Amino acid sequence: MTYRVLMVSRMDPSSADTVAKLFGEHDETDLPHEFGVSSRTLFHYQGMTMHLIQADKDIFDNLPGLHGSPAFQKLNRALAAHMSPLVTDWQGIADSRAREFYHRSWI
Repeated sequence: MTYRVLMVSRMDPSSADTVAKLFGEHDETDLPHEFGVSSRTLFHYQGMTMHLIQADKDIFDNLPGLHGSPAFQKLNRALAAHMSPLVTDWQGIADSRAREFYHRSWI
């Protein structure tokens, strides 16, 4: 079974093309594959962005290694100009993670 995680944050709609470009450049590196990411999809709705990540396993187990990566840090610095946390008391990336409460698959 594929592992999925949905990250939610704020983003001005006018930043969508820039954010897509930043992720596209990042996804050309080896980092997503090193952490088992198999797919990334970005959605935007009413000032929010939803970032769906599909992976071979739970990527949150590897967050310390991911956060230490220069490529990941570069992406986060660039995204900070365009995206912000949805919650006001944001402590870390886990606070942007939506909780799945139902799933059904016919595959």
